[in-house]
Amino acid sequence: MPVPDAPPRSPHRRRGLAALAGLLVLLAGCAGGFGGLFGPRLSPALEAQRARLADALRGTPVVIEATAERRLRIEVPARHAFEPGRTAVKPALGAVLEQFAIGFRPHAASTELQIGAPDEAGAEPRLAKERALNAREYLIGRGVPASRITVLGRAPRAGLELLVGDRAPNAR
Repeated sequence: MPVPDAPPRSPHRRRGLAALAGLLVLLAGCAGGFGGLFGPRLSPALEAQRARLADALRGTPVVIEATAERRLRIEVPARHAFEPGRTAVKPALGAVLEQFAIGFRPHAASTELQIGAPDEAGAEPRLAKERALNAREYLIGRGVPASRITVLGRAPRAGLELLVGDRAPNAR
């Protein structure tokens, strides 16, 4: 029901708003496909891995997200990944790595993986590197090709971080 004192709506204003909305959709689409409206768009292989991991790890503190660089990022909190001052993979991290390996193997030729591990305040820098190397060895033992894994050493965040990206088409 119209308000008696309200000015009548102009058809030009409605068209202008519709045009603005259309322009915003077009710009978002140009910036990264339709997925640009809702965040970074992953390749089909990475999106399948993200969906599978999200389903398998639902209810856990594991973070699974797309990055602005269109990579898949998986973070396992440090308390679930390693004992303080130790480098051995804890069972909780092992379960995550096992799930990751299952989804990574079919796409190993077209994707690459980077591993960063947490260190602790006052710890030697080699602790993070050894943790990342142990996570790498764990994945290799589950069939992930060693040639597809790069160890970064210290993760930028507080947990073990796996970054998965599409392999460059001309990389060998």
